[in-house]
Amino acid sequence: MAKKTILIIDDDVVIRQAVYNILYGQYNVLMAKNGYEGVETALQYNVDLILLDILMPGMNGFSALTLLKNEEKTRNVPVMMLTSVRDTKKVIRAKQDGAVGYILKPLKPKELVRRVEAILESSGGSST
Repeated sequence: MAKKTILIIDDDVVIRQAVYNILYGQYNVLMAKNGYEGVETALQYNVDLILLDILMPGMNGFSALTLLKNEEKTRNVPVMMLTSVRDTKKVIRAKQDGAVGYILKPLKPKELVRRVEAILESSGGSST
């Protein structure tokens, strides 16, 4: 069975590398440093899950999520928000906009893996 592909979209290089290090080996991992690059990468490759930061310069996570959900190719790809924002309104907005959930920073590796596995199991992924 082919490995699932996960796209990490986060402007913080430390977070991107940390998530990559946690997931690499078990999954194919792609990285993007901002919303524009993330949407472009998601449209270029077949991804099974997107981990998307909310607070980014230029195109924030909400704008990127809206674009991803409006594109036929990425409409059904699950998106989990990565955020340091502990604002309930923003979390609710992300879910209303189509995110499957969120995970708070600082990341806990075991929790991240558990959540990723649960989302991929329930969604079946887009390239299956």
